[in-house]
Amino acid sequence: MNVALILTAYAAVLGALGPWALRRAAWLDRAPRLAILAWQSLAVAVVGAATLAGLTLVVPASAFGADLAAFLNACVLMLRAAYATPHGALAVTAGLAVSATIVVRALYGVAAELAAARRERCRHLAVLDMVAHRDADLGALVLEHSAATAYCLPGRGGRIVLTTSALAALDERRLAAVLAHERAHLRGRHHLLVAIARGLKRAFPVIPLFAVAAEEISRLTELVADDAAVKRAGRLTVADALLTLADDRMTPAAALAASGRHTGRRVRRLLGGSRPLKAAVVVPASIFALGMMTAPVAVAAAPAVAAAGQNYCVVIT
Repeated sequence: MNVALILTAYAAVLGALGPWALRRAAWLDRAPRLAILAWQSLAVAVVGAATLAGLTLVVPASAFGADLAAFLNACVLMLRAAYATPHGALAVTAGLAVSATIVVRALYGVAAELAAARRERCRHLAVLDMVAHRDADLGALVLEHSAATAYCLPGRGGRIVLTTSALAALDERRLAAVLAHERAHLRGRHHLLVAIARGLKRAFPVIPLFAVAAEEISRLTELVADDAAVKRAGRLTVADALLTLADDRMTPAAALAASGRHTGRRVRRLLGGSRPLKAAVVVPASIFALGMMTAPVAVAAAPAVAAAGQNYCVVIT
């Protein structure tokens, strides 16, 4: 029971204070890949800790020792004794219900989000096949439209879409920056990162952490793509291209667009010329983020690890 309480408290503290602390971190925009890892680790840690808290009630014993037959018999007897009481049976039922609900909701939310995004992309591609034409030199679909817009439709055979107004407004360097931005989205499979984050938000809508994580991961994937474009065309050119494509009225929901809600903040970041974080900071921060995810597993397994090699069963209490 103590392990379950520790894991529950861990999930509650991370879920409440984690988003508040992470959103106020000054380094997020300087290291967007690391920031994405941090948000993912935070979400996984909360879900994992809550799930394991329930499982430690369902399986409150672990067997170790040299005489396997004797230990299995002893553990079966101890498990029967633990589950025979009304209190024990209630704890097991509650733990199983909590863990199963969390896992099922998480899987359903992510699967539903992925399926919805795929349906939207297929519908939009069907329309594009009728009204757009492919430009082999650009490797993109060109759509006649008055709004200057560029976006990509990820997934199998991902497509980059440019409007005729965007092509008219962008010179060669800015066009190269936009194409590099969209190719970075496709190459990095950013749509999966966004869909998983939105899926957890869909699964647990009452928990603010997942709504904030979905918003931040969506924004940070744009910064990763901006950085890829900077390597191709330079900061000023990318910033100029973003301002040119600030109109995103026709961008479909399932697409990743060069322009968007955070264009102003992204342009200020590019013009500010902030330097990337040094490896001396990135490495320990990455280890900390990964540790945040693995901590619940370590806490749940601690009693069993402590009993390893000893000739008895340990009941987690």
